Amino acid sequence: MKINFLFLGLLLALPQLGAAQGWPRLSLDSVLRRVERDNPRLRQYDAQIKAAEAYAKGARTWAPPRVGAGTFMMPYAPARRGEPMDNAMGRGSVMVSVEQMIPSPARQRVTERYLQSRTGVEQESRAYERNQLLAEVRQNYFAWLLLKRKERVLDGTEELLRFIIRSIELRYKYGGEKLSDAFRAKAELQRHHAEVLEVQGQMEEKRMALNTLMNRHPGEIFEIDTTYSRPDYSDAPDTATLARSRSDIRRLDRTLARTRLQQELELTSSRPEFGVQYQHMNTLGRNTPNQYTLMGMVSVPIVPWAARGYQANVAGLSLEAQALRAQRNALVAQAKGRASGLLARLQSKAAQVELYEKNIIPAVLKSYRASLLAYEQNTEQMPAVLQAWESLRAVRLEAINQEMELVQLQTDYERELEQ
Repeated sequence: MKINFLFLGLLLALPQLGAAQGWPRLSLDSVLRRVERDNPRLRQYDAQIKAAEAYAKGARTWAPPRVGAGTFMMPYAPARRGEPMDNAMGRGSVMVSVEQMIPSPARQRVTERYLQSRTGVEQESRAYERNQLLAEVRQNYFAWLLLKRKERVLDGTEELLRFIIRSIELRYKYGGEKLSDAFRAKAELQRHHAEVLEVQGQMEEKRMALNTLMNRHPGEIFEIDTTYSRPDYSDAPDTATLARSRSDIRRLDRTLARTRLQQELELTSSRPEFGVQYQHMNTLGRNTPNQYTLMGMVSVPIVPWAARGYQANVAGLSLEAQALRAQRNALVAQAKGRASGLLARLQSKAAQVELYEKNIIPAVLKSYRASLLAYEQNTEQMPAVLQAWESLRAVRLEAINQEMELVQLQTDYERELEQ
């Protein structure tokens, strides 16, 4: 009737993973590389960057020439009766004209720089989207890892519970236990099975989420690397470091530079543009020579009715630049505040996890072992052992829940810093 205490002590160790199933094992770095390479949301930005580069190639083009043909100085009235044929044939000409406007080289240079600036904005937009995706990958990956730990804890406590049930049934035959204790233990086993199914469903959800992020079929099976090192963060970064590391702040800087270039482009509208026009007249008379006209043209954009347009645009762009600077300052301040708050919560949660690992779990484990020893010596009843088992199981699961919250805070903090 004695319970082998040493055997129960061996059962307290968490069971190791079973033999490999032959599925591919993907490390975190491997998943991150696949997401960066294959995720369609990032491919969208790659296409937009190439589109911006293509637009910039047409910045130095000229306006197309204008060609015209028609009659010149043709009379409305036909030739009068008795008028000499030469006079009649000399009325009017057939004209061909060509006109070409010559763009300002300075305006072309500014236009090219302005179109090229869109590439930088799209690159920072891609970097921002990349940071969001990789943070989502880390969150799902680490959550899956900790769910596997929870599954191992549940497997270990299930073996303990089954051993307790066998002990109750054995003692019940000899009148040493109550039948109600066996029913209670079996009910706990069924509740335990329900929790195992929930954990398995959560792991399946994380696997499908990672497959989706890697642009693979959601049902594709793979395993993850279960090694995990907890990072140590001490001080929050300063505003200068945040401004350099965060892509949304850099995107505002690029947008501000693009606004300045657009303002410079509007200012080039005040510069005149030149053009040339050539006309050739082929007269219809026999004695009238052919004629031509060669003219130079220049635009006059400084006249009041033309200048109001670009002057208003320049003033509006100055105000937009002012708004962007204010938005940037606000974003830096908010990022600094969020990073400091997350770091404080992260350090507090890390201390809680360490408290569970070094103090709470060992204390509850000692209580459980003491209950088993008392039960072995017939000085304790089975309900006390079940209560100790429930406490040990709950505190182990709670320790993993606390680490899940720590991983979530870590992911949010690294997302904020774009690490």
